[in-house]
Amino acid sequence: MIYDTMTSNLSFLQMSKTLKDEGIKNNKFFLVLYDEDLQGVNPYDPNLSLEYKMKIQKEVMVNFWYYIREVVRIPTTAGYSRYELNKGNLATAFLMLLNINVIECLPRQHYKTFSAVVIYSWLYLWVAINYNMVFSNKQLEDSQLNIKRMNDLIGEIPSYLKSHLDPKKDTDNINQIRINKNNNVIKA
Repeated sequence: MIYDTMTSNLSFLQMSKTLKDEGIKNNKFFLVLYDEDLQGVNPYDPNLSLEYKMKIQKEVMVNFWYYIREVVRIPTTAGYSRYELNKGNLATAFLMLLNINVIECLPRQHYKTFSAVVIYSWLYLWVAINYNMVFSNKQLEDSQLNIKRMNDLIGEIPSYLKSHLDPKKDTDNINQIRINKNNNVIKA
């Protein structure tokens, strides 16, 4: 295991520096990389060998921080943006991964919902088995919008990381998404 201080996601490097400047000793845990061969490797490189695709798949399955740092692309009207780490979404992810309930208060337009969707996408795609989740909100349309956000996020992930998805057997509509292979369901 190493800390990937060569990542191209500058928000992670900046967060590490911020925490270090504040005297926090454990200021790099979100830079963890288990497979050193992946340092500097772009998961979106169209010329990746099968070996590196398999290495990335394995890293994504065991390393949430790698997933959000290197793989996640947030869909925007201009294309996509990288996952931007801030104190709020760092604390939320850390606590949620420890199964601690969280109430997050951040100003508007700080990707609170997308930050949660990113966590759920990792669980839904690679970690959980026989998982049932409900997206609830003040209105059904907002819950359905969060399912759309999840689908849009998954749509940005390289296809080789989604080989377990089967459009013929999986469910994908505004009220429910389901991966048949791992029996994971998210409902609005």
